[in-house]
Amino acid sequence: MKKTFTHLLLAGLTGILISSCSKETYSETDDVSLNVTTSTASSQDILSADLIGTWNMYSMSSMETSVDFDLNGQYTNDLLEETDCFDSMYFIFKNDGIVDTRQSRLYFDSVSGDFSCQTTGDYTASYTVSGDVLTVTFTIDGIEYVENKTISLFSENGNEFLKVTLTKEETNSAVYVAPDPGNTVASEIEVIEAVYIKA
Repeated sequence: MKKTFTHLLLAGLTGILISSCSKETYSETDDVSLNVTTSTASSQDILSADLIGTWNMYSMSSMETSVDFDLNGQYTNDLLEETDCFDSMYFIFKNDGIVDTRQSRLYFDSVSGDFSCQTTGDYTASYTVSGDVLTVTFTIDGIEYVENKTISLFSENGNEFLKVTLTKEETNSAVYVAPDPGNTVASEIEVIEAVYIKA
């Protein structure tokens, strides 16, 4: 994942955003952390009521670059096939402006490029939505952060989906992402698309 993209893998909405709520502190010399959590999608007028409910991780794809996280010699765009790190991620949007989420991170060793998975846990944040922009406010170590993410909703075969597109620009500005040393198995990733299915 290119220098700016390692940041992308930290995949989800807020969770996408909130995955940023890790209580652990890493210096720039520590393993590179990748969170699945940021977003961008087609313009849509979404209401808070449209988000109410539980959304579970459905798919996560590298849109332009295939990867081999598990180093088995087989490259794919399906990140959930390469690691089970993000499988349990979810969002629960409530009608009181609160969202609960579980987020995970990948930590890439800056020397070897190998990764390990860490489930960062369950978090709570406040949210609002205006048009297709989700705004999430959360606190880490006593500091309040506000992140805006573009989201989209779609239906298929009777199911409802929430899509979040993670770009380099978004992950570069994320408060929870460590810099990518540029030599990891994820360094070439440019765009990640995370899709959540409504329970």
